[in-house]
Amino acid sequence: MNGRINLSCGKEAMTSTSISDYFIDNCLAAAHGSFVKVYLYLIRCLHDTSMPISVEEMSNRVGESENDVIKALRYWEKEGFLRVSYDADGDVRDIRIENSDGFPVRDKVLTVSEPPVRASRRIARIKPRGQEEPPAPEPEIMIPTYTPSQIARFRELDEFSSLIDVLEAKLGKTMTVRNLQLPSFLYESLGFTPELIEFLYDQCIENDKTSDKYIEKTAIEWKKSGVFDLDSARSHVLTRTAEYSAVVKAFGISGRGLGSRELEYLSRWHSCGFSVELIREACCRAVSKGSSGKQFSYADSILNNWGQKGITDLNAVREDDAQYRQAHPTTGNTERQEAARPASRGRFTNFPQRNYSNQDLADFERKKLGL
Repeated sequence: MNGRINLSCGKEAMTSTSISDYFIDNCLAAAHGSFVKVYLYLIRCLHDTSMPISVEEMSNRVGESENDVIKALRYWEKEGFLRVSYDADGDVRDIRIENSDGFPVRDKVLTVSEPPVRASRRIARIKPRGQEEPPAPEPEIMIPTYTPSQIARFRELDEFSSLIDVLEAKLGKTMTVRNLQLPSFLYESLGFTPELIEFLYDQCIENDKTSDKYIEKTAIEWKKSGVFDLDSARSHVLTRTAEYSAVVKAFGISGRGLGSRELEYLSRWHSCGFSVELIREACCRAVSKGSSGKQFSYADSILNNWGQKGITDLNAVREDDAQYRQAHPTTGNTERQEAARPASRGRFTNFPQRNYSNQDLADFERKKLGL
């Protein structure tokens, strides 16, 4: 990639570096920062079109890797701002800026890499009444390649340097320049805090997934899901656990996710190491208690009780239930309980009864007859 590149412009050479309002208004938000730097440098080079340039020189001038420079050229070619030619070995040889005013000309001149149908996509279409336009595609997260000097600058920051020490201890190895690409991307491009990066590595290590590719994929999924700090990351992780699914099913929760307070309970159970089966059993027992507003607190007290007794599985739960029944014997089934229960006494049956002899009854009869 060290060969010289010829740079030319579709118009006369520029006498000043001017960036159009169109470029600022319509291209800055969508383009990655490294791509913008490469394009601005090319516009600057149009001051002197005889000045030889190369991918290596552009990399040094804009502070980006050679791979990022190539990605930038392909991006602007795709957007219709450049036309790039390559030699037989696939190296860049010619770059033509189609419009130095900053307006793309893909509707007028098709680039080498664009199929002809591309131009027709810009034709205005009348939207049928009542029909909503499809949502705009989510912007792609670009993964830059950092130079050793850029990584060295990151390591000059105390919090980043401390983070690397922690990650090396967790991974049990010294991170090479290649390994440092990932934490640099998480820290600089995704904007993850050192605490969030450490939590990310913890989750991946816990799942026995320590490859850079897996961690990178997980981080991008978190970013797209709205994870921005440690609390949101913990909630995101919990919603994808078997414990979360067990709680939702046991309590019959549908049409909503768990609230913050409910997630606090689940987080505590998870951190205490309760198994899915124990959490499910505790929730099922809490349901039988009644009041839905207290089901989580009921389940929490049940699990705390089991935790204090060292109960770790359902077999231990059954043994604990049996011991409780032995310590608190009952009178048996309902029929035995009814038989053993003393007869209830009403108002009249509570009156003391008298026992009359035959002589008493005979005297009572004579008295009634007046004899």
